[in-house]
Amino acid sequence: MVKILDADLIKGHFIVTDNGKRALIDTGCPFIINDENKQSKPMGKLYLNDARRNVDPTIAEFRGLEYFAQRKVLFDYRKAVVVIADQGDEVDPVHPVAELPIFGLPGRTVFSAVVGGESRNLIFDTGASIANYLTESIAKTGTPCGTVEDFHPQKGKYTVNLFSLPLEVGGETVDIPFGVQPADIDRDVQMSGAVGVIGIGLYEKFQVLVDWPNRRLVLGRY
Repeated sequence: MVKILDADLIKGHFIVTDNGKRALIDTGCPFIINDENKQSKPMGKLYLNDARRNVDPTIAEFRGLEYFAQRKVLFDYRKAVVVIADQGDEVDPVHPVAELPIFGLPGRTVFSAVVGGESRNLIFDTGASIANYLTESIAKTGTPCGTVEDFHPQKGKYTVNLFSLPLEVGGETVDIPFGVQPADIDRDVQMSGAVGVIGIGLYEKFQVLVDWPNRRLVLGRY
């Protein structure tokens, strides 16, 4: 079954209404979190309440990789659409430019791309809707390009210094602003086998299909 869902883009987040429930899609979260299970999921209550406070108070569910383990999801930021397909259904970007393998620990969507002239492992995280991040030593090799205010359930609101770096994938090169990854988050990211997190930097440039059953990430030109 293929569902084509209109998305509300609030602070860059994809929020869909599915089966009468408002769900924030966060590919950086390993779990499904809602009022029924938030006490049993690691930091579930904190993450759900933070999403309601900082994004949209009507969010009923935090929908992470637990939901998508046997599904495919296509993000189209420019059309504000999310396409959710079952494992056996066909769905791909209209103009594919790259197909990249997904690897890394369970609960993470890690892929490799050339950033700043070197191959880097990045986590694709639609929860990174305000800033993308890299380990400080890598981020600071880029060109300073301002600051932005971001927020995190465990850190609250904070200022992010941004640096522009070229990202090369599938013959395409785009400039992406990356923030300096906070030290505590950096430790978690590196434990996942990556050096950074990218969300809006990827999906505002490309259609993004995350096909967890087949362990692939497909990018398409808008």
